[in-house]
Amino acid sequence: MAFKLSAITWSQHYSYELKKIDDFGLIDLYAKNGLGGIEFIIEHLASMDKAHLLKLKKYATDKNLAITCISPGNNFGNEDDAAQRSNEDTVARSIDAADIMGAPVVRVFAGWPPEGKREALWGKAVASMKKAALYAETKGITLVLEPHNGGGFLPDSKSALKFLKDVDSPYLMLNVDTGNYHDKDIYAAIKKTIKYAKYVHFKIHTISKDGKKTSDFDLNKTMALLAESGYNGYIAIEYEGQEFIKAEKPAKAKNEMEFFPVAVKRVKELIKKYY
Repeated sequence: MAFKLSAITWSQHYSYELKKIDDFGLIDLYAKNGLGGIEFIIEHLASMDKAHLLKLKKYATDKNLAITCISPGNNFGNEDDAAQRSNEDTVARSIDAADIMGAPVVRVFAGWPPEGKREALWGKAVASMKKAALYAETKGITLVLEPHNGGGFLPDSKSALKFLKDVDSPYLMLNVDTGNYHDKDIYAAIKKTIKYAKYVHFKIHTISKDGKKTSDFDLNKTMALLAESGYNGYIAIEYEGQEFIKAEKPAKAKNEMEFFPVAVKRVKELIKKYY
């Protein structure tokens, strides 16, 4: 199953921001930790020019890493039409990057409307996503929609499934982030939506040095749910422990580098146990 194990570069966002690592270095790090793939958020690509993306693709191939996903931080919750078009362009450029690099999916968000505008702007977000799905179809790429917290359109499984239904495209499926649903029972939410997933973010907030203790999520229960459901797509580790320590950015970057390998090792153990 190792070839189905990836990680998202958000796991190293402080290190990247502080220039302690670049996009080639991220590939080295993931290969060193025995991963089968790497998911780039677009902010972690030094350039989205075709020549640079092809160099990264070749470098990853030489390290036996697949580019599993390209992830823009788009927001389709804008009242302003120019801002909405800009976000549509960001998703289109991400689809182009995925096409160049051989990534089968592009992770997208529905977005974050202004307070009190969720219902009024829902249809606008759906229209933008329909447009994105039509463009993805021309490249043979599937968009994977990530339910997200923080006041967005999709805080729970019910809203995520409604958005999928409203867009109504085979080129839009789900990225089930195992830590993002705000349902009362997060595990029931995962179970209800996993059949619509083409990609999974396996969320880890904090983890002990021996990998045995974690906060917030029952990793055993989560992995068991994925296995029992028959999910056999990529599982991308998203380590966010650095977000939960009260420290300056250098300390958070150090935390990323220290605990990311621990998280990878633990997920490998869980895959072996349940798959």
